[in-house]
Amino acid sequence: MKLINLIIYLSFMILFTSQSYGKWVDGNFALIQGLDKITARIKTLKINVGERKSFGILNILIKRCVFSKPTETPESIAYLSVYEKKEKQSNLDKTNYVFEGWMFASSPALNALEHPVYDLSLISCKKSRTTLKGSLSK
Repeated sequence: MKLINLIIYLSFMILFTSQSYGKWVDGNFALIQGLDKITARIKTLKINVGERKSFGILNILIKRCVFSKPTETPESIAYLSVYEKKEKQSNLDKTNYVFEGWMFASSPALNALEHPVYDLSLISCKKSRTTLKGSLSK
């Protein structure tokens, strides 16, 4: 598992070298597909970067989300932290983390969440088109 994380880390560092950094656009939200293996229900979650959202007993935090420019091969990559909620525990405990790392939309099995009840996969990263507050009122 550590070897896979090292390979993913090194490949991601190569992707963001100064030569290829211009190929990526920072997104401000990710579309995550969650599967409950017990009920076979699928839910698509829109999660903003820096926001926590629940799926079953999992809390998902998107720390970073990038996608390729339209002129490049389509790819979306997101850095997620996923932890389990415990009934008697209100604060976040590092022992509750079940996943932390990069997920690739084109290769969901490359660095997948391993959980007995839930599956999560990245669909895409996107950037919403919002206007700045106050820019239209002046």
